[in-house]
Amino acid sequence: MGRPTWAEINLDALAHNLHVIRERAGAKVCVMAAVKANAYGHGAVECARRLEAEGTDWFGVALPEEGIELRRAGITRPILGLGGFWKGQEAACLEQRLTPVVYRLDMIESLDRAAREARAIADVHVKIDTGMGRLGVRADQVSEFAQSAKRFTNIRIDGLMTHLAAADDETKADFTNDQLLSFQNAVRIFRENGFAPKFIHAANSAATFAHARDGENLVRPGGTLYGFTRDVLPANVERPPLRPVMSLHSRIMLLKKVPRGEQLGYGCTFETKRDSLIATLPIGYDDGYRRALSNRGRVIVRGEFAPVVGRVSMDLTLVDVTEVAGASHNDEVILLGKAGKLSISAEEIGAMMKTISYEITCGISARVPRIYTSDQEGVM
Repeated sequence: MGRPTWAEINLDALAHNLHVIRERAGAKVCVMAAVKANAYGHGAVECARRLEAEGTDWFGVALPEEGIELRRAGITRPILGLGGFWKGQEAACLEQRLTPVVYRLDMIESLDRAAREARAIADVHVKIDTGMGRLGVRADQVSEFAQSAKRFTNIRIDGLMTHLAAADDETKADFTNDQLLSFQNAVRIFRENGFAPKFIHAANSAATFAHARDGENLVRPGGTLYGFTRDVLPANVERPPLRPVMSLHSRIMLLKKVPRGEQLGYGCTFETKRDSLIATLPIGYDDGYRRALSNRGRVIVRGEFAPVVGRVSMDLTLVDVTEVAGASHNDEVILLGKAGKLSISAEEIGAMMKTISYEITCGISARVPRIYTSDQEGVM
């Protein structure tokens, strides 16, 4: 009970997407499901539980805190901490069986010390910066790094990875290929220095579907796992049969007949051009329905599109339902999702706001409850 605004997460769609990705990756390639950022806003614990049941090999998180949350929820599969760890989190990584990504020698040194005190061997994946420019050992410093890493006796370099900056852009294929060649060279250097990493990985969602990956045995899908394609994959790649996982819903809380020529909302940015029927919805930008959708967005009511009018405010949004036959108080409103032949996708909203689908679902705030559904059972 409570405010009638909610997000539905279809776990069957999530499972379907995992299997599409696994088929694309191939039987000999492991799949690491990216569930960082609360599974891109979908709910990390529930998504991880379903993905683990469906046989995903790894999970990817950004922070140790995210990995600890999964462990406390009973997740047992390996977890890679993509952002590494902060000083003081070494023991937690060991205790919770988190595999951190490392990219500085002092990180390895502190983890080695903690592992030695715990009489354990700590697995790590070393990240190579081949052109993204964020985290990673610079490609031109790999040889020195590998030689220095030999001294750590309680560390096992179990993986090598890089991140591709433009795998989603077919016009930058040469840049991506240069990154992959640079990464292959880094792998060779580590092996020449006596390391035997089990996992070699570079492929994000885009590369999983668009680029050959010689010698790699793990992929790290994120956006495609949650059904995003149009702003994730290169335009020249055939769209795989992925399904959106999240939809966003609310209900009409008030209907008003408003005469022609009346101004609505903060700043009086909308003026009715006719006698209108205006619906108020209990959702706003604090819920993640962005203010940038003011006078631009649209929703679905009773199988019809209806435009957002006036400024989206913190807690409320106005919609013009004049053209929606029979529009009534308490009618369900779809702000993201599908009804019959009509749909509003995260990619569509992202394009309207000059951003990407990831930001749309990540931005749905914690005060919007997630309700987990399946194809057969409806709301769980």
